[in-house]
Amino acid sequence: MMRDWDLLRVVLAVARHGGLSGAARALDVTHATVSRQLDKAEAEWGQRLFSRRPSGLSATEAGRAVVARAEAVEAEILALDLALSRTDEAGALTVSVPPLIAGLGLAQEIAGFADGHPGVEIQVLASNEAADLNRREADVVIRVAHDPAPSLWGRIVARQSAGWFATRGFLEAHAGPLPIIGFKGWPQPVPGSLTKVYPQAHPVVAVDDMAVAVALAEAGMGMVRIPHCLTERHPELVRVPGLPLVDYMPIWCLTHPDLREVPRVRAFMRQIAQGFAARQALFAGTDDAIPAR
Repeated sequence: MMRDWDLLRVVLAVARHGGLSGAARALDVTHATVSRQLDKAEAEWGQRLFSRRPSGLSATEAGRAVVARAEAVEAEILALDLALSRTDEAGALTVSVPPLIAGLGLAQEIAGFADGHPGVEIQVLASNEAADLNRREADVVIRVAHDPAPSLWGRIVARQSAGWFATRGFLEAHAGPLPIIGFKGWPQPVPGSLTKVYPQAHPVVAVDDMAVAVALAEAGMGMVRIPHCLTERHPELVRVPGLPLVDYMPIWCLTHPDLREVPRVRAFMRQIAQGFAARQALFAGTDDAIPAR
């Protein structure tokens, strides 16, 4: 019988990520370590657990049975972990934070919480990807989203507006067609709401990262649609005339429902909510832009 949870974790990661490389990234180990552990698991079980296909590794019938058992064991371990967490006022607190939000007062709030709770060991994960609270990848997540997973518990801590911004020199130099910096995830290269006001607007570049888009706008490459809050750290970017602010995804502070009564989690979420409330004007913005040309 396979009794080693570390081996089960490897099998589960390979199944979820479809290969050794993805499993290695998820487990934060080397490709060779995953390969060696998988070989050990198959030797202990006495059967092939995965078959190799063009799309990656696919679980065999035996592999699917092991994965199902591994998921059940994982659920029990996580339930125990959550139960023990509820008994501690001190201890570890892992927070997942989008990097761009950290520079807008969130870092100061985390520092303030640390000063007031010296018994809490804080770990901050900087990521734009949603951490899986059900697997305890984090205890609290700060996320920018319209609708977070319904299985999570928390609240909106800031409502946001977004608008079109560019350097003043860029606007003065482009009296005709306006180059725009777009995003690869947009359904169309130029939003229809923009062409209604600036029909000659055209894409000059498409990016997949907000920080890169802001840097290109600062370099004078084009105008960009970004959340209003980012202008605090980039004052050289000014509102484009004739384009009002629009609603943008709100900022949430979330945790697993089983952790909401843990004292350190409650205290942290309360401090974050109060801090964001004090800076609400930064995130909502005002509807005044520079005068139209």
